[in-house]
Amino acid sequence: MDTKISTKSLKILLAPFIFAGVFTFQACTKNKHTKNLSNIDTKMKIERFEQELFSCKSVSDIVRLSETKPDFYKVFTENIIASNVQFPDATDADIAVELYKYISHQDMDSLYKITQKEFNNFQSYSNELLKASKYILNYFPEDTIDEVTTFISTFHYGAVYDQQSKKFGVGLDMYLGSKFEVYTLLNPENFPLYRIKKFEPYRIVPNCIQTYVDVKVPEHISTTFIDQAIYEGKKLYLLDLLLPEYHDSLKINYLFNQIEWCQNQEENIWSYLVQEEELFNSDKNEYQKRYFNDGPFTAPFGNESSPRTGAWVGWQIVRNYMEIHPKISIHQLLSNSNHMDIFHESGYRP
Repeated sequence: MDTKISTKSLKILLAPFIFAGVFTFQACTKNKHTKNLSNIDTKMKIERFEQELFSCKSVSDIVRLSETKPDFYKVFTENIIASNVQFPDATDADIAVELYKYISHQDMDSLYKITQKEFNNFQSYSNELLKASKYILNYFPEDTIDEVTTFISTFHYGAVYDQQSKKFGVGLDMYLGSKFEVYTLLNPENFPLYRIKKFEPYRIVPNCIQTYVDVKVPEHISTTFIDQAIYEGKKLYLLDLLLPEYHDSLKINYLFNQIEWCQNQEENIWSYLVQEEELFNSDKNEYQKRYFNDGPFTAPFGNESSPRTGAWVGWQIVRNYMEIHPKISIHQLLSNSNHMDIFHESGYRP
């Protein structure tokens, strides 16, 4: 199963592969990137698409929904639940029929009721998304994000960012809590325990901002470990700017105590990478699998280690670089594709 699907204007992330959380929703200490953005006047509209969809009582109602919400209806049927309603040569009428069958199923009705009980009021999440959207607007004035749409994805997708319309989407069924027993009944290859532990509602906001970051940071084809590490570090540093009040564990794919493990083992991690000549390893399949892919741990460091340590190392390098070069803007950082220069000028040597 792919971790992301990209179309010309849409970025969708599969919730299991996005941020893990800790027991605290936000960081306890004030981050140096925190700003007073009360002067930015913008709002966040909430669209409860799942409520409109499940209130449909006929195929005709589905057709009307496709006419009143054409943009998201298209995203929903062509990307989010395509496997449930699409088939070769299906017409719009066919899709409407399949969608009505989909919402009429007993299991879907049950799932809908559960999500409505958990997320009867989405305002608190909308407020946090509004705060994050102000940070986005502060750094990127061209990006006004003022709407979030909620939906049910049948355990496929948790966060959506539509680049063309500049809107967020949230798959509520991916945030019902790690104790939600249905998760353990799903395919364990796609839903192993370490991912299920991440299906918590406090992850909604950082997941949404990650989808934006994945669009905003220019794609980069890495040629070495350090090249990939800097690329991942850029994305995580941008999250530092956009989510300054959030714990680092919510920005990277970590569970409780995994940030602390990296901090405590930083010198050992770096020594291993240097000694094993991994920094300039050009075997992408190897370094991607060992140090960057999602998983319960980083294999070379044992099953008590944190996952994705390559990304964490890149994060620290970019942080060092920006600390040493305070006059470099986020735009200059993101557009700088010479990752070797960033590495050398960071002075990172733990």
